[in-house]
Amino acid sequence: MPSRRALLAGLGATGVTATAGCLGGFDGDPGTDETYDWPAGGGNDWNSRAVPNGVAPRDDPTVDRTHEFDGTPAGDPVVTAGTVLLNTGVDVVALDREDLTPRWSVAPDGNDAFRYTGAPAVADGVAYVPESDTLVARDLDTGERLWSRAFEYVFGETTPLLVERGDGHRVVIGAGESLRAFDGATGERQWERRLDGIVRRAVARAQASVYGAVYAATAGGELYAVDDEGRVRWNRTVDAGIRTAPTVVASRGPDDESIRGSGDVVVGGGDGSVRCFDPNGTPQWRADLRGFVEGGIAVGHEGVFAASGGRLYALSAENGTRAWQTEIGNAVRPTPPALVGDTIYVGGERLHGIGVDGGVGFRSVRLGETRFEHDVDGGASYVTAADGRLFASVATGTGGGRLVVLS
Repeated sequence: MPSRRALLAGLGATGVTATAGCLGGFDGDPGTDETYDWPAGGGNDWNSRAVPNGVAPRDDPTVDRTHEFDGTPAGDPVVTAGTVLLNTGVDVVALDREDLTPRWSVAPDGNDAFRYTGAPAVADGVAYVPESDTLVARDLDTGERLWSRAFEYVFGETTPLLVERGDGHRVVIGAGESLRAFDGATGERQWERRLDGIVRRAVARAQASVYGAVYAATAGGELYAVDDEGRVRWNRTVDAGIRTAPTVVASRGPDDESIRGSGDVVVGGGDGSVRCFDPNGTPQWRADLRGFVEGGIAVGHEGVFAASGGRLYALSAENGTRAWQTEIGNAVRPTPPALVGDTIYVGGERLHGIGVDGGVGFRSVRLGETRFEHDVDGGASYVTAADGRLFASVATGTGGGRLVVLS
């Protein structure tokens, strides 16, 4: 049987504490896939925020079109099936993917009562939208409400997790102290698990598990692995609290079928650390960063990428050692990075495109790592990608926002 290191393509974990250092960056190709989507917040069911074989702009991109909106960015732009789903904080709107004309919205008559956070998720022509304290399944084309299920608490910055099951899928989402799973077609509740703490982020599917596990984190610092029937397999405590969704170290290979990565799970702690646990819950490594990791973590090409304290950090997925870091300026929070091809895209005062190799240099002194810095007339927040284009949400600072599509 191959070793863990060989089997997991060098993305395992060795259980050491990470320290700042001077390493080379990570190898990655520009990518060849020009037809891909971003169907959920976090990009996929691992929350890996990565399309390692995808094509996206590597030089200073051109703005194709924009969409102005009232409110502030409050979740990943979700791009799939000819549609862009955008959370504006006061509404969730569906836009035509090509010209950004509005199709439907959750609050077409205005919204003074609720605030929306997080991103929808899409599968089989249905958008699953966290709306205040209710999960709503809507027809992707028309916005028609197909079913809804209310929670006792409002949702945090979360997105539904869609898990394939037979010919359909389950929808897993948390609010308050409850983690619940529903049948995607009917909304019938499949199971419920009460956790010790408030679930404020998205959950993630384990890469491979005989139990079909999903990972959920509470704001108070509990990381849970819950099986396909809602039973807790293990939980671990991060004393400083957890500020990101769990992210699984996994990605699809160039054939879009094979899976690479250790299957370890990483989270950002409230003390500025990134923590890594293996699929059995065994702590693997800890990396201490400046500031707080916000929004989410990207993984791919043997690296873990996190924005914190005005910097982008690249960590070894194997042991958490810092490979490189670079300044991105005062960030409009959150600014979770996204990895497409061999480039990391991250917001801040500008939209940055940074090579996964990190250029050359020592610690924060780098040369050649930045491929472009694009001025977006505001603060760039969430950025996602689909079909070779970037979709960046911008906070204008005047109570409004803008979706920018770049190629």
